[in-house]
Amino acid sequence: MDTNDYIKLYNLKVDPKLPHHYIIGIATKPIISKTPGKIFLKYGPIHYTNDDVVNMAEAKQLISDKLFKTTPSEALYGRDVGILSASLGALFMTARMTEATVHHFSSEYPIEDEWFVDFIETAHMEHTKQLLESSRIRA
Repeated sequence: MDTNDYIKLYNLKVDPKLPHHYIIGIATKPIISKTPGKIFLKYGPIHYTNDDVVNMAEAKQLISDKLFKTTPSEALYGRDVGILSASLGALFMTARMTEATVHHFSSEYPIEDEWFVDFIETAHMEHTKQLLESSRIRA
């Protein structure tokens, strides 16, 4: 089975046409900074693919399997998503602690990290504001 078959099997909410995913954290500069209130890229981007989403679903299934007991560490690292899982967990935890917002973007092609920095620089534009609002993860 290929990735698209697994996406259907696990009923995953990913688009096969957009296989690249990015998670970023955005914050504002504090009032005592030289640029108070300025929005900036604080965390990420963390890049993963639809294959990683499938591997996470399989790891989740292994963890919950009652017959063949598998620890979360064994399942995640066995499916090669242990570092991704730890990175996402750390990003979400620190974003909550620092009042940053977390956003998810999907793409047909890989995106360079620098693009996200440039994108955030245009956060004052209405189109960018709309994209940021629609991409926000409420966690």
